[in-house]
Amino acid sequence: MLPGYRFEMIIGCMSAGKSSELIRRVERARLAYLPTIIFRPAIDTRSKPNHVESRNGLASYAVVVESAKEMLKYSSQAVVIGLDECQFFDIEVIDVIQILLRQRKKIIASGLDLDYRGKPFGPVPHMLAFADRVDKLLAVCRKCGSDFACRTQRTVQSSEQILVGDAEYEARCIDCFEPPSEFQLKLNLPQSEENHLNPQIVDFAPQV
Repeated sequence: MLPGYRFEMIIGCMSAGKSSELIRRVERARLAYLPTIIFRPAIDTRSKPNHVESRNGLASYAVVVESAKEMLKYSSQAVVIGLDECQFFDIEVIDVIQILLRQRKKIIASGLDLDYRGKPFGPVPHMLAFADRVDKLLAVCRKCGSDFACRTQRTVQSSEQILVGDAEYEARCIDCFEPPSEFQLKLNLPQSEENHLNPQIVDFAPQV
């Protein structure tokens, strides 16, 4: 049996370095001559095929799967298993993780803990309940420049919970984060309505 933590989670907002940390930890396991494998959900199309990539240029081979159950087909020889962008996996990932843990595997998962609304994302809250180590990483706020960004701000119009992309989001601290109801209102506000909300002062004094 492997010593230490068995199920580690690396969470945080976008641009916090989650994938980089996942790759680093898996690479340490490889240096210890442990068989490893990384899985990435097929819905995440930002990385090149069969890879997981970080924004700072780190990359590692990964198996792309359509569902969490597929991981059981490829993980029999692995001792350490990495899961990237775990918020995109279906809820069955919880059962899959339990099976892998019973098989004496070590699991390292990374992903967003909150969606663009600031609400818990996908299966991540359930995964956190089973994890025995959790590291929450922070990013630089793209609005004020602080080191305490913990929210993912969506900057385009969309009400879908899952909208894969990078240019459509930016990291924000809790003070600069604007919930969708407020941010979308600014995007939807036509010039005419803005003028209506700020009418010009009209002098109705009688002419002499």
